[in-house]
Amino acid sequence: MNADTEIATAVETKGLLDAADRILRELIRTPKFKETVVILLNSIDPPSARRLVRTLFWQDPGLLLSIMGSLPALINVVSEALAEVASQMNTMPPPLLQDFLNQVVAGIDGAAAGEAAGGLVSMALGLGISDQESGLRRGVSVLAQDFARAYGEAASGAALSERLGTWMAGAAERAKDPSSAVHRLVQAAEAAVRENPAFVEHVLKPILQPVLEPPAARKPAEKKTAAKKPAGGEA
Repeated sequence: MNADTEIATAVETKGLLDAADRILRELIRTPKFKETVVILLNSIDPPSARRLVRTLFWQDPGLLLSIMGSLPALINVVSEALAEVASQMNTMPPPLLQDFLNQVVAGIDGAAAGEAAGGLVSMALGLGISDQESGLRRGVSVLAQDFARAYGEAASGAALSERLGTWMAGAAERAKDPSSAVHRLVQAAEAAVRENPAFVEHVLKPILQPVLEPPAARKPAEKKTAAKKPAGGEA
């Protein structure tokens, strides 16, 4: 049985990624293969990605539709891979992990990532997800629930609370600087909140009221409740 037949059999019986895993286990033992992988990785040219997307969109619509139909599976593959990457990286010593992540972050194009995120947000806002009868809204709601549950299980509650507190303190400091991205985000959120009083009433108010209510405003209510008990006993 030749290599092509083995690959085809593996794909048919176990699936593409399982076949890739078994094939990679064999190839990774070959020094020449590892050298080729390093050469390919060093040849990645991010600016050409835009041209590649334009080619997929306009040169062959049929191939584009096939790729779009496979997006859920592709996203699930990336999610599973990232989940395992996070799990494995959590076993690394913190100093080594910090140094590694620092190198990763230093090499990311923040402008391109910001443009991509802004474009996706604009697209999402234009889809009419606010429509209660939208099938997309229901799908996003289910996705958000599953995401929140799994996220809560993966991130320990105490550690998450501590990290959120640290992040909030840092965000508050950056928001004071008018030239910071956080300040601009706060200004945009303020404008959006002013245009949506129902959001303030039914979302922000229930969340913030226990925090913003002065302690002095709560004490009389507590004393009043305590004073009612003897009156009831005498009656």
